[in-house]
Amino acid sequence: MTITLRMAWRNLWRHKRRTWLTVGAMIFSNLILVFSISLQFGSYQMMIDNTLKAYTGHLQIQRDGYNDEPKMRSSIEGIIPLANSVRKHLDSNHIAARGVAFAMTSSEERSYGLQLIGVEPEFEVNVSSLPGLIKQGQYFSDSNAAEIVIGSVLARNLRVNIGDELTLLGSGHDGEFAAGIVNVTGIFESGTADIDRSMAQLPIGYFQDLFGMDGRGHNIVINGHDLSQVTLIQQDLQAMLKDRSELVVLEWDKLQPGLKQAIQADLAS
Repeated sequence: MTITLRMAWRNLWRHKRRTWLTVGAMIFSNLILVFSISLQFGSYQMMIDNTLKAYTGHLQIQRDGYNDEPKMRSSIEGIIPLANSVRKHLDSNHIAARGVAFAMTSSEERSYGLQLIGVEPEFEVNVSSLPGLIKQGQYFSDSNAAEIVIGSVLARNLRVNIGDELTLLGSGHDGEFAAGIVNVTGIFESGTADIDRSMAQLPIGYFQDLFGMDGRGHNIVINGHDLSQVTLIQQDLQAMLKDRSELVVLEWDKLQPGLKQAIQADLAS
């Protein structure tokens, strides 16, 4: 021992009460820190699951470049058969095909622009929480039905209710004029005003007919049992789709980069 260490050791035990109080405070602080970090990680898991299950999903199959520039023409051919192949390959029903478009939606009194999502009714319930958040009416009865499910804020803004008609005006896959009339069959309330105001769902068959998609769609959403499986599922799907170089498999952190950044900033603090 050097003279400095010997003096430090003697100084520690010269005031035993002070030393033990300091040691106890350090141990207590570290225990609280470990508990707090564990609690934070649990809250992050819950936050990620709740956010992703509302719409994005754990993974998505998209055309390369669509995530950065979501253009109508950046679509996947034969999206329903591909979704069926993915379901068979993964032996899971937590997979659903979607189409995405923007349109002007009009009632008898008002008009609003919104995002329209074409969904597979029988599988959407397994990848999104929105079908379970319907407060009035019901979800779709048929993949080809001229029906629409809208948010509560949009319903209030358009002054419509269950059974009312809405007119949709937009641009189709080939740039042609797309127009249709749909019946409001359900009104959901997600608790997020932006979603309830600016997003609506259509059955994917009617969506494809309305926008001239010719069997195309824009993404296939996949949910795993938990986040720990996401990377393995991604690798499996990439191997499955190796012959389709135009397609990519994106994890949730690429689909929702703001969510990951918020978690990293909170953890750093």
